[in-house]
Amino acid sequence: MVKTILVTGSEGQLGKSLRILATKKEQIRWVFCSREELDITKAESIENAFKKYHPTHCINCAAFTNVRLAEAEPKLAEAINTHGVGKLISVCNQFKATLVHLSTDYVFDGQKTTPYTEEDLVNPLNAYGKTKAAGENLVLTQGRKAYVVRTSWLYAKEHGQNFYRSILDKARAGEVLEVVNDQTGTPTSTTALANYLYRLIQQGPPYGIYHFAESKIQTWYSFAKDILAAHKLMTELRPISSPKEKLIRPSYSPLVSIKPLENDL
Repeated sequence: MVKTILVTGSEGQLGKSLRILATKKEQIRWVFCSREELDITKAESIENAFKKYHPTHCINCAAFTNVRLAEAEPKLAEAINTHGVGKLISVCNQFKATLVHLSTDYVFDGQKTTPYTEEDLVNPLNAYGKTKAAGENLVLTQGRKAYVVRTSWLYAKEHGQNFYRSILDKARAGEVLEVVNDQTGTPTSTTALANYLYRLIQQGPPYGIYHFAESKIQTWYSFAKDILAAHKLMTELRPISSPKEKLIRPSYSPLVSIKPLENDL
């Protein structure tokens, strides 16, 4: 049976990287749905797309990812990251489709001194993290065929709004860069994550939580330094401390997997 993979939130940076991957994996039928075609906050919208395309798998890239705005408007973030995910699970169950749901390092509190594994308990610090953790819980408790894939500090080099491209734009504009040096994570490219999601679907390991992040543990400052070096830019770069504000972010949230896929061993 030919797999049909439906991708929600296809206009985001991961969705666009999955589109590029799809051109190289033509043995699979790919369907890319923007929010206009499939709005996960509306059950009827999800059902209509599933009736039209009959996917065997759904990669959920639809999410409310603006951490600062989520703090100001938690109900809006909850509508997408929690309630919308619940609606999507229900339809996936109805159509016997496997759900691959993307989540985040922000479900953790940053109190560890070693990378977070799939076995660590969640304890989110902010509204964004709380809505994502609640969405995860729905996937794990209600999904009949479902994966939660957590990733960290996602960026695309060629498209989207992200840290990597922002640093390049500011450096090329001649700005002096001030970047926080007291938050630590694992920057992960959307290209690497897209390939991982493809392997996950092809291999079909036991359902549950999986972590995927690239292996280099960095602060935002050290990541910026690497970006400038890779592009041979001599822009002035200064390390700074995180600003004091109401929004709390995990200070240490690298991810590592203790459940590697076959060709990751």
